Amino acid sequence: MGEFKGGDENINRAGRKKGVPNKSTKEIRDAFQMFVENNVENFEDWIMRVAEKNPAKAIELVKDVGEYILPKLSRTEVKAEIKTDEIDLSQYTTKDLEDSIEDSEE
Repeated sequence: MGEFKGGDENINRAGRKKGVPNKSTKEIRDAFQMFVENNVENFEDWIMRVAEKNPAKAIELVKDVGEYILPKLSRTEVKAEIKTDEIDLSQYTTKDLEDSIEDSEE
């Protein structure tokens, strides 16, 4: 095998860009995707055969395969400050309030 020599212009000193999988990883993922796409019709049969002997395992398999199809949802924390204005009901008569409730129910 060749050795690295200082000043060699063929050496990629920057390396692979972030997020770009190496060649082996890409080939494995592509092969797996092709396998799944070519066997979609068989999956139901395979799952049913597993379910006959072990329903829990069949459910686990469906869940595991689903992770490749459906993205996982991330938890999101929402922080909000809700301000409400106080309503002074003292200016209304009981009749006014009852009428307002009746109008809103119609």
